Amino acid sequence: MNNLKSEKGSYLKSAVNQPVYWYPWCTEAFEKAKERDLPVLLDIGAVWCHWCHVMDRESYNDNEAAAIINENFIAVKVDKDERPEIDSRYQKAVSVFSGNGGWPLTAFLTYDGYFFYGGTYFPKDANYGIPSYKSVLTEISKYYRENREAVFAQSVDFYNRIFEESGKFSIFNINIKRINDAIKKDDSINVDYVKKFLNEGALEFKLHFDEDNGGIDESPKFFCFSALELLLWDYIINKNRDSLSKGVFTLKKIASGGVFDHVGGGFHRYSTDKKWIIPHFEKLTEVNATALRIYSYYYRLTGDEIFLNIINRTLNFITGDLYDRLGGGFYASVDADLGSGDDGKFFTWTFDELRDVFPDKDEFNRVIKLFSLGKDGRMHIGDADSSDFSNVLYTDNTTETISKRFYDKAIVRLKSNRDKRKKPFVDKIKYSSINGNVIYSITELSKTFSPFDPNRKRLNDIAEQSIKPFLDIFEKNGDVGRFVGEPGGSVLEDNVYIILSLIGLFEVVSKPFYLVYAKRIADYVIKNYYDSDRGGFFDIRHTTKGSMIGFLGYREKNIADYSGYSQNATALIAISKLYVLTDEVRFKNIILKSFKYFINEANILKYNASGYLISLVHYALRANINIVAGKYGDKAISDYFDKIYSFSKNNDKIKINFNSFNIFIDTHNRDIVESYAGFGSYKKGDLPIFGEINKIIAEYDRVKKFLVFQCGDKSCNVNRDIT
Repeated sequence: MNNLKSEKGSYLKSAVNQPVYWYPWCTEAFEKAKERDLPVLLDIGAVWCHWCHVMDRESYNDNEAAAIINENFIAVKVDKDERPEIDSRYQKAVSVFSGNGGWPLTAFLTYDGYFFYGGTYFPKDANYGIPSYKSVLTEISKYYRENREAVFAQSVDFYNRIFEESGKFSIFNINIKRINDAIKKDDSINVDYVKKFLNEGALEFKLHFDEDNGGIDESPKFFCFSALELLLWDYIINKNRDSLSKGVFTLKKIASGGVFDHVGGGFHRYSTDKKWIIPHFEKLTEVNATALRIYSYYYRLTGDEIFLNIINRTLNFITGDLYDRLGGGFYASVDADLGSGDDGKFFTWTFDELRDVFPDKDEFNRVIKLFSLGKDGRMHIGDADSSDFSNVLYTDNTTETISKRFYDKAIVRLKSNRDKRKKPFVDKIKYSSINGNVIYSITELSKTFSPFDPNRKRLNDIAEQSIKPFLDIFEKNGDVGRFVGEPGGSVLEDNVYIILSLIGLFEVVSKPFYLVYAKRIADYVIKNYYDSDRGGFFDIRHTTKGSMIGFLGYREKNIADYSGYSQNATALIAISKLYVLTDEVRFKNIILKSFKYFINEANILKYNASGYLISLVHYALRANINIVAGKYGDKAISDYFDKIYSFSKNNDKIKINFNSFNIFIDTHNRDIVESYAGFGSYKKGDLPIFGEINKIIAEYDRVKKFLVFQCGDKSCNVNRDIT
């Protein structure tokens, strides 16, 4: 029987009525496989995945295929969003074995959980040079029965080989000269080395740069947002204008392409072509959260109106389609498909559909020209004059060369029409890592506004409402959880993104308990994920008791940015920010030990470890902390924030913009004042910034005027250059 009825993950829930006798990933499934001496069929996918839907429809909903599976295998289904630690390990196995990875992931395991064969999508009938799935099932079952001992021996050997290889960059195999160059005798990081390291990563990215379309010169094309942030930092720190230019060029090309949803706002997952035109249509919240942050960073540097348009449209998508207005928090994804045979139909347009929206001939022709219909965005082969094929909307050029007024009017009418269509499935699970990422990005955007700007208040209200469920979970269970409604089960990225969101909230709303929670969750992370012997963070808890099934026995540490920033990069950025705010030596020691552990790997990965390189910037170029004290509405305070976040080619001002905390304390808000007073009894060395803020409030009460205090390692002093 199918065993998925009580599961919470959306991908598993979608398979409840399939005739396959699915198990979730659990000990019972592997024990059953051992009892019956059968191999395990592992399917990993996601509810937003187009080819997962295709394989479900062709094979897992097919009674004949299900009968083969049920007789010869124990079938295990995994939602990659729910269990990223399972996905990452078996993705690695399939990629090494077949040269390809992705979803659906189809793997065959021994009852010990060791991989011995696999691939991704297998068609119902032999096609694309791939054998039919039924023939694969039959042959694998036969091979297992006839070569059982060899299968077990080879699977263990394969595991040892791929995971021994992953340790080859560890500190025990490291180039000692690099450490001596990077770490000074006083145990501090050599800032010049970090600048050079950063520049080398940016240079490597630019060696693979697509001069025509931006990004990496490859197809399919992924956003590589961490590398684009690396280019930005190369400009800020090394004054490399070529890096900034290539980052700007790439983001504009992405913005004009079909990979950006011109009608609904937000981004699809990636582009299937080099020109950013035809996307994989699913829209993932984590992709859009990161896009929002990177576009806001580039807007802060350039003031480019194109970036502002993308920020607004992406923010509207996130806080519209993906936001739970009642309970707070953000949903996980929007599906690519509506049903059988569909590939992005909700997002695409035929000529006839556009003619219905724009019946006026002149307007219709302008829209055809504006969105390049019938050209590279055409989805299906057919006669050029046919109205049957769908088109992805994109612009040949950036919106600099388009009438913005006509573009905006066209978008409004298109959206009004599209909103009447049947909508793709929205996965309403609220994952901790995704929500932390979104809230962090919202706070990064919020801090560019004056504390009195209505935009800042709106953003802060959304962020505060959305963090609350995760703090409630942490308070109740001592763990932020993988998603709301699931006690425990968090992985590293859940915790570190929540920490970043809390640090962001502390800066933009000035409530001390956010920093307290950030520190408490950091304590949990250090205890459960940090490798105190070598440095770096494991992706799953090393304190978990009992044996782990199969590849979960390997606790992974890496700094490679695959679909986003690596978990170690995110962790080290969070720890670096906490070190600045708390001045705790243990945070410094964690950063230095981890830097040493990963340095050799980073030298080889270059821009593929962009997130890790950025984390070094956050530590090595220690941020300023500016405490701004005064009355809500004071024009001098508005002028201060406008000044520090105004666009400037002056690198000193850029550094203030990107490498500082600016915390506004409304000295006339008794709730805020009393919240800090409540921390006056904190023992020495425990969040001393709260004590300094209390002193600043007292000083304001004495002089009764707007003050800016700049905080160093030990104390805060009035910045008389500003006030």
